[in-house]
Amino acid sequence: MSDLSVRNPNFSPLLMADSLLRAAGGMSVSLLVAPATGDSTDPGQLGVDPPNFQQLALSPAIFRQVRAAMSEGQLPKYELLVSASAIQQQVGALQLTSADALFDSSAGVLVNGAPYLIESRSVSEALGEVYLYRLLLRESHALKQAAD
Repeated sequence: MSDLSVRNPNFSPLLMADSLLRAAGGMSVSLLVAPATGDSTDPGQLGVDPPNFQQLALSPAIFRQVRAAMSEGQLPKYELLVSASAIQQQVGALQLTSADALFDSSAGVLVNGAPYLIESRSVSEALGEVYLYRLLLRESHALKQAAD
């Protein structure tokens, strides 16, 4: 048994996650974030015009269905695995304090043009450093109408 407490954190888990996501068929998805400036037109202020979201590219990522719908009317759930390097890049570009702030300000995710809502999120970490984000998604019909 070895003592891991004296090891310095490094980027190897992050690099490994990037490599594994790319090797497993990694794709690019878009995180929908409200624009920094609001719509100042009268229809925009009244909510008549659909909001124009910024689409932030996240890559590498893997998208898969978690479980099949077992009853009528139940929407299937999906899982999105995203590299922490992609999230860190967008957090830095938007000058946010954390990844939580990024996800809290997002309206959803576009995967191959289809909108999904983020139900929950979790992280995988090694030696205190996050290397992977797991997002639990569900289909969004409201976002689809706003995107069209």
